[in-house]
Amino acid sequence: MSLLIVIRGNSSSGKSTTASAVQQRFRRGECLVAAQDVVRRQMLRKLDVAGAANIELLEQIAGFGLARGLVVIVEGILDAGRYGPMLARLGAVADRSLHYFFDLSLEETVARHSSGPRAAEFTAEQMAEWYYGWQPLGFAEETRFDSSWSHEAVVERIWDDILGGR
Repeated sequence: MSLLIVIRGNSSSGKSTTASAVQQRFRRGECLVAAQDVVRRQMLRKLDVAGAANIELLEQIAGFGLARGLVVIVEGILDAGRYGPMLARLGAVADRSLHYFFDLSLEETVARHSSGPRAAEFTAEQMAEWYYGWQPLGFAEETRFDSSWSHEAVVERIWDDILGGR
C-alpha cells in the first residue's frame, strides 16, 4: 500500500529535519524522501518558477516510489500555486496521503534559520522575499504545526497518523 506524506512550509521551518526523522523510523528501503531543495537546488541548480523542470522531476521521483508501494515523503516549501497541481496528482495515485504544513511567522523562521547549519547560505531579507505564510492546497486537509509544537511532538504526530492508517 503506497502512502504519500507531504510536509510543506516556509524556509527553515523544520521540514527536512522532520522528514529525515520520520524516514528513520522505517526499515531501510521502505521510505523515500523526495526533497524539493535537493531536486531544485542540487540536482538542477534551478530557480523555483512555475512550470520549471524541477517540479516535474520531483513528481517523477515521488511517483516512482508510490508505484513501488513505498512510503514517500515529499518535503519542501512547495508553494501551493506552483506545486499544488503536482501534489494533487500524486495524492490521486497514492493509496493514502497525509498533509502537513509548518505555519510559522517570518520572525520564527528567521530565528530558526539563524541557529541552523545553513545560516550563512542566505539572509533574513532573502527569506522575507520567499515567505508566503499559510497557503491551503484546496484539495487536501493539512495538519498545521505552529511554533508551539516541538520537533519531537511533530514527528510523533506524523508517526501516530501513519500508524493510525495501517
